Amino acid sequence: MKKTLIAAGLALALSLGAGEYKVDPAHSSVEFKVKHLLVSNVGGSFKNFDGKIDLDPKSKKINFLEGEINIGSINTENQKRDDHLRSPDFFDAQKNPKGHFKMTQQDGDKIYGILTLNGVSKEVEFGIDISDAIIHPKTKKNIVGLELEGEIKRKDFGIGANTPDSIVSDKVKISINLELIAQ
Repeated sequence: MKKTLIAAGLALALSLGAGEYKVDPAHSSVEFKVKHLLVSNVGGSFKNFDGKIDLDPKSKKINFLEGEINIGSINTENQKRDDHLRSPDFFDAQKNPKGHFKMTQQDGDKIYGILTLNGVSKEVEFGIDISDAIIHPKTKKNIVGLELEGEIKRKDFGIGANTPDSIVSDKVKISINLELIAQ
């Protein structure tokens, strides 16, 4: 009887889309934008990233979320700027090749967690939006959309510590859009 109840509970959870999901990088993005010279926004992205999430799209509850970016994959559509951002002046990609985020808690439509960039770890907050689960027409697996938006101060992470705010704003807006595939 106990095994039957466990199996029924598992089947119900799977039918609702609850469980572990993996990021589909072909349909996801990790982007940022920052003011340059106090007048215009310059955007960029990290092309190589990965993540695992355990969530229930029906209740909009995230049980676990962890992600990683490859700092060397930064792309602002300007090679000279990208090389400078990888240098010790900003991210120091040789010394700190990865960025990492691990969620610590969820409170409604916000999550909190530890973000590590440039060898520095700080607690950050992201607003979240979780789509309903659907069945992918080809793979027949559940897929879910997850959007995270937040803002950090780059100098809190030692990024561009000697670059004045009048050149590159201390405030950096982060936008992460993920398509997640049930595992």
